[in-house]
Order: sequence, then structure tokens, then C-alpha cells
Amino acid sequence: MNKGVYLIWDLPAAQAVDPKLFFAELEGNNPCAVQLRAKDSVSVPTQLHALVEVCGQHEVAFFVNDFEAWVVDGVDGLHLGQNDGPAPARDDLEIGRSTHDLRQVQEAADDPLITCLGFGPVRSTTSKVGALSPRGMQALTQAVERAQGKPVIAIGGLGLGDLEAVHRSGAHAAAVISAVWDQPDPAQALRRLVQRWDQL
Repeated sequence: MNKGVYLIWDLPAAQAVDPKLFFAELEGNNPCAVQLRAKDSVSVPTQLHALVEVCGQHEVAFFVNDFEAWVVDGVDGLHLGQNDGPAPARDDLEIGRSTHDLRQVQEAADDPLITCLGFGPVRSTTSKVGALSPRGMQALTQAVERAQGKPVIAIGGLGLGDLEAVHRSGAHAAAVISAVWDQPDPAQALRRLVQRWDQL
């Protein structure tokens, strides 16, 4: 996974978006990764295979959130929350783990099956019910230092104005949800985020 802006393809917010058309509108300003998150889904989301195809075409890493059963050919990684149980022993996948404090960061860093970790919420977020209090940029920097070289993806309320600080912290990527899907033109919003990161 390259460094950059990490797009959470959050359902139902992005339910009506066609992945192929969305990537065409990015005009090459692609995220470093896409993660399909569908917390309320009881079956495989209809967009899964379209996302696998378009991410493969554009050489963008594609993760699924929580559900190992959704890992099909072309999926590059699986991202797990704190309550999703132990990481599966999968040599064919990147395995991410959400972390919210430095103890959890240390545990993820020490787990040989975890290859990358999310840390947050860095800022206040409206994209997650019952979200924790914001951790801040200083804690993000400390998380990067504790991660033993594993890539850290900052998440939680991040927008255009946060990218410089996230980059300066040493984090591998900035994950975005509302900064894209709550905007009038999501593709334009993501283009601006990617262009800003690329300027840093």
C-alpha cells in the first residue's frame, strides 16, 4: 500500500455511487487504498466485486472491513476492529487493526499477523455511532513511534486542513469518510484531498 489518502467506501453513504464512474471522475487522483465498510450489511454488498475490479485496474489496494467471508480474489487486505477477534493467519492478505490508545497500538505492533494499523479518532467524527473522544495529533505521532515501523493510518474527522499535520506525524495515510461522502461532489472532494497530500 502506498502512502496517501485512504478512502473508506462507507455504506450506505456511498451506496448509490458507481465505482467505475467514480474512479473515472478522479482523473488519476486516486487514493492509496479503498476500504469497503458496511457495518449494517448482513450479506455481501453489491459493490464489492465492482470495487475489486476498479481498484485492480488502477493499482489501488483494496481492503474489506470486519468480514473475512467477504475476501474474494482481488481483495488485498482485511481490516479488523478491536472486537473482531484474533487476526487470521493469512499470508495472502494485509491485515489491519483499529487502535484507539497507545496500549492497543503496542499490542498491534507486537502481533506478527498485523501488518498495518488504524489509529483514531484523531478529530471529532460524525461517521461512527458512539465514537470515542478525539485523540489529537500528538497522540497520532506517539502511535507512529510505537508502531515499530508498521504503517499507521490516521482516521476520524480528518479533512483537507488536517493532511499536513497527519503527514508531519509520520502516519502512512489519512483515512477519510465524511470529507468525501458528505460533500456535494464526492469525486471532486477526493481529488482535492489527493492533490493536497501529493503537494506535501
